Amino acid sequence: MTQEKTVEKKLSKAAIETLAIIVYHQPVTRAEIEEIRGVAFGTNTLEILMELNWVKPGGRKNVPGRPIQYVTTDDFLSHFNLQKLSDLPTVDELGAAGLIDSTNIDNAIFGTGKFYKEKQDDKKEDIYSNIDEMLSSTLDSDEKN
Repeated sequence: MTQEKTVEKKLSKAAIETLAIIVYHQPVTRAEIEEIRGVAFGTNTLEILMELNWVKPGGRKNVPGRPIQYVTTDDFLSHFNLQKLSDLPTVDELGAAGLIDSTNIDNAIFGTGKFYKEKQDDKKEDIYSNIDEMLSSTLDSDEKN
């Protein structure tokens, strides 16, 4: 007989940093993660996050070499009790709570503030928002010619 025992381990500092970068910059490639962190990391870091089903491959970037991009999953949101990614704290909120020193932090670390999934929703909604402007500028240029 054998006794199976599950042991909960804390995530390594590298895994936490990697997860934070993916959350705030997604979709993001491995090279971009390493550039932001300033160090290379082992494959186990991403594998751990994927085993937890918090991160998944989210397509390939349209650049030479077509690297895999990583995004968060719905399991990540539910584990941290979030409805959507914009519920995450901003750099200003983290500074106000005393969790980070926001005086000497580069805001670019926290991405654009617009999250990938929500950008996609905006693209779907905004498809006809400026159609009148586009048509009038096209008509104006045709009349001039």
